Amino acid sequence: MHVGRTSPAQDCHTGRFACQGMGNLPIPRNPSLRYGQIYMTKIIFDVTDLRKYISLYRHLSGIQRTMVMMIDECAAQAGADKIWLGYCPGDAQSYTLKPYSALGDGGMGNLGNLAVVLGKSRARHRRPTMEGYARKPIKRQIHTLIRNINAQMGNESHFTKRGGTIEGWRASSPAQTSRAPQNTPQNAADVCGDGDWLVMLDAGWSDTSWQGGKNWRHILHDKGVRMTVLVHDLIQMQNPEFIPDTEPMRFYRWLLSTLDTTDMYLANSKATAHDLNIFMQSHAATQPVTVLPLAQHPVTTATNGPTSRRRGFDVPEVPDTYARLAETWELRDDIRTVLKWPYVLCVGTMEARKNLWALAQVWQRLSRNKDIALPKLVIAGRKGSFNDDFNQLMLATGHLGGWVEIFHTATDSELDFLYKNCLFTAMPSFYEGWGLPVGESLSYGKTGVVSQASSMPEVGLDMVEYCDPADMASIEAACLKLIATPDHRKALEAKIAAATLRSWADVSRDMLKALG
Repeated sequence: MHVGRTSPAQDCHTGRFACQGMGNLPIPRNPSLRYGQIYMTKIIFDVTDLRKYISLYRHLSGIQRTMVMMIDECAAQAGADKIWLGYCPGDAQSYTLKPYSALGDGGMGNLGNLAVVLGKSRARHRRPTMEGYARKPIKRQIHTLIRNINAQMGNESHFTKRGGTIEGWRASSPAQTSRAPQNTPQNAADVCGDGDWLVMLDAGWSDTSWQGGKNWRHILHDKGVRMTVLVHDLIQMQNPEFIPDTEPMRFYRWLLSTLDTTDMYLANSKATAHDLNIFMQSHAATQPVTVLPLAQHPVTTATNGPTSRRRGFDVPEVPDTYARLAETWELRDDIRTVLKWPYVLCVGTMEARKNLWALAQVWQRLSRNKDIALPKLVIAGRKGSFNDDFNQLMLATGHLGGWVEIFHTATDSELDFLYKNCLFTAMPSFYEGWGLPVGESLSYGKTGVVSQASSMPEVGLDMVEYCDPADMASIEAACLKLIATPDHRKALEAKIAAATLRSWADVSRDMLKALG
């Protein structure tokens, strides 16, 4: 099936596919329970892998950011009382539920509080806004006391200045979390039934509970809980050369295992739906597939304690004349100083499929072009796998003589800053399930150099410059066009400004509609 540049809203698949996903959905076994007064439908979001992720990392990556935004938006639209968080605590036969309402006002975006609610707070220093005192027990005690006093006084500003909320602080209290009824774990098998939905947005293959025989998915499905899985991509099966160790076969076995219990699949793009359809046809599967395009939306800051790296004084109101001061005061020095020279931004985990080696080679070629004012190349993303060629090139050339700058631990606030101030973005990736950075770039009014591959034309539409990721000359020509012809770049930016971009609210509304 050819994947063109049509708008996601124009998508309509035939056969097993549902048009934007609203037809051919499974009917609850007992509809009267669903609509009656005795029982209220639960929408349970599986957070098994997210629970592990936030115990290891301070900042969200693509799948995790997608989950956080969609769950919060679904709670806003469907009502927080209908939304539940579920996870397998270890025993493959058991599944634990926590009500979304236990998160308080911070929602999913307050990662410190989320860790506490999901039982992944490893020590007292994991309380929100207290990360800086992890190895300073005396200061931790003093500042805990100060926080408690300000919470009792209702001084919200004390917590806001430190990137938290009173609600999050109170919810993270050991005494509160241990006795709060809303935070008491519940056994899903005891409280779920006909008409409920379990939605898997996570990297479910990372969990081990699906391996072996009957597990919690079968138990809940037998009780009438309907299940849907959002497939982000099939990169492990389409391009296993980009994935380390035995992960490709692990992913394949996981996806195969979902056929037993999944009532409907969600695909984040037409390209992903196409790949998923091939898999399903090869296994004679008949579940409907709903295309659920993701958002073209700015980075939304998630908090995990203080958002600022500069503490010790309050920030006064800054007049518009000094807007740049207000924008940069809390950024670390190496990111703030990127403003000294124009730059192009590349965002994403630094792994083989992102094609960074080819992009760096292109920048090396462009640096020899005396007829252009070359911007720097700024790369923001965690270290990934199979990227040794790029790493060796950076080491051997001193980051191309300073033309390339890399940030492995950029916060959401810092990513927001980098997007706002770049000339344009670059994503010459070989394969993406959706391409979140492409949509984020558009949301900041920035065009980009984007691969004409997999799902990315569905995100960029006619507002970016496309290239062939397997052809360095094509990548170079696209970059050169945006660098050397500002009028063309501005014309694309004008298209972006006139476009109606897709929000996370749109995504969640369409998902709730698909769930009925």
